[in-house]
Amino acid sequence: MPVLITRRRNHARAAGFSLRGAPNRPNVAACLLASTLPIMFMTSVARPQTETIRVDLKLRTGGAMSGLVVDHTEHGLVIVNQNTPHVFAWDELKTGSAFAAKRALAAFERGGVDRLSAEDHFQLGLFALRRDRKDLAANEFRRAKKLDPDYQAVIKKAYDEYRRRKDASNAQTDSLVDDRSVGTTNTAHQAGLAERVEAELDRATKAVVAPVPSAESRAKVLEVYKTFGKKVQEVIGEAVVLIESDHFLIWTDWEARYRDRLVGWCESMYTALREQFDLDPAGNIFLAKCPVFCWRSKARFLKFAREFDGYGGTDAVGYTRSIERNGHVHVVLLRQGRSEVDFDQFACTLVHEGTHAFIHRLYTSRLIPHWVNEGYADLVAERVLKDRCPAGENAELLARQFVRYDWPITELLHGAGPIPVHQYPLAHSVVAYLEGSGHKRFAGFIKDLKAGESVPAALAANYDGLNLDQLEAGWRLAVREVDPAVTPPSDGSKPLPWSTDR
Repeated sequence: MPVLITRRRNHARAAGFSLRGAPNRPNVAACLLASTLPIMFMTSVARPQTETIRVDLKLRTGGAMSGLVVDHTEHGLVIVNQNTPHVFAWDELKTGSAFAAKRALAAFERGGVDRLSAEDHFQLGLFALRRDRKDLAANEFRRAKKLDPDYQAVIKKAYDEYRRRKDASNAQTDSLVDDRSVGTTNTAHQAGLAERVEAELDRATKAVVAPVPSAESRAKVLEVYKTFGKKVQEVIGEAVVLIESDHFLIWTDWEARYRDRLVGWCESMYTALREQFDLDPAGNIFLAKCPVFCWRSKARFLKFAREFDGYGGTDAVGYTRSIERNGHVHVVLLRQGRSEVDFDQFACTLVHEGTHAFIHRLYTSRLIPHWVNEGYADLVAERVLKDRCPAGENAELLARQFVRYDWPITELLHGAGPIPVHQYPLAHSVVAYLEGSGHKRFAGFIKDLKAGESVPAALAANYDGLNLDQLEAGWRLAVREVDPAVTPPSDGSKPLPWSTDR
């Protein structure tokens, strides 16, 4: 029986690009804090939402959204905006927005804010403190102590642990990048640089688009990549350094003490994918080594995107540049801050986008249907990073809404082009179901897609004649087996305040 991830990210994709304004992960240090306290968060039980409230959400990666809450857990919530469901981990939201939504939901479930218990206020305070909002935490802790003076002890312990965590973080902090050092862009220079770089790559890779380039060809491409990196250093600034690992060329302006993390994440991702597809450990999927550009300055991230890729998006925190005709691929990423949540966010984006780079080079350089590509990238990020990535929980939380309310996924499965970001967790859930049937079957499925077969043909060839309708039916059954509470009402009623059309 295929399995789904059941433990415990804004980007769009265009031809040749995978763009990501990525989600954040839970703060590991804060999770350790919770383990020291006698009062713990408890995971909410899945349940039909017959009454609900509207919340206004602001995303850490930019943008805002409001909607009716369908379901929520200690991991996150699902809202419906314009008849479309969206799932967010709490750490994907700006703290003030997440706190306001969480408090409103607690008040709604208790029957009013004046009915919140001391425990409710303590948990809200701890939620805020974990996210560095001492002002919000102080208000809630004060209310908890007023209702029950015995909370004084656990509140003190929470503050003590918070201060230890902050002191440790501050001791490791280097100076911030001064974005003003990036300077301004000459428009004429900008317009030509991306074209010249791509032309150089075309010349270098013209004879090596085969999956296994010769050693001589790899050496030529590696030389071009390093020349490319030197140009990046000239244009972006002297703070950019090169870190070379077995399979990656990483250019970054990161603080020296954090750079080993980049190598660790990249190579862990590569190893997981190599093992998934049973590739030779001594081989290399890339033309030479995969170029990765890791920024901690948004100005540098945007300058690189404009001048070297001709991409002007301002909301993304990562993207993959894939060129089908010559097999070239590189990854560009932004770290938005210095907290462990920011590092987790970055790591999840890196593994997601790095998976796109790997899949682009796997077997052939042909692009595959986006729902498969995006869903698998989220699955790998979850698998490599585990609790540091919210992708699995997001997929589980969203999937159960589609099954509970009998929402269709036909359009997703039949499409080949870009999918909207809110469908990534849904694609993740379906891909996890397929991959759970056996990695050899899934590898064969991907190989057929890379050879140019359609999704129906690749499914039938590798999954005993399975068609898309059967895939959807099997996936729904698997979701119900994990959580029987998501079974649609037997009378066919839809208790939500909106309609869904099949």
